[in-house]
Amino acid sequence: MKSKSKGLSLKTTTALIIIIFLLGIGTTMWYYALYKVAYVKIYDIEIKTSPDKFIGFNVDPTLHFGILPSEGGIGKKELNVMNDWDIPLLLSVRINGDAAQFIKVEDNNFILQPGEARSIAVYAIIPAGFGQEGIYTGEAKIIYLRP
Repeated sequence: MKSKSKGLSLKTTTALIIIIFLLGIGTTMWYYALYKVAYVKIYDIEIKTSPDKFIGFNVDPTLHFGILPSEGGIGKKELNVMNDWDIPLLLSVRINGDAAQFIKVEDNNFILQPGEARSIAVYAIIPAGFGQEGIYTGEAKIIYLRP
């Protein structure tokens, strides 16, 4: 007489493990999105390079650097940030897009105390010998995290 095993089949066990894994990932993402991230501010980036040795200015409060020489051009913009929350926030700047290769953020990953304001210098640096004319775009995400 054959005895029936009362354990779970391989398919059922595999399905349960996958479901538990996905629930763990989902819970982690939910926690991070709703608790850890306090605020995200996104700025567009635009850099125009030209082989000529002239500079074009852009004075709007974005990260549009205007026209820079395609060899050794440097542009600087300031971003003003403020913590108007009641708790300290960790501020992090992330750069994406094809302009990211030229962008350097002077002060990144620092804590802003409640009521504190700070200016962040953002540089567009075209390396010597680059020599290509074009328009390079991207975005800068300023992420305010609860520490």
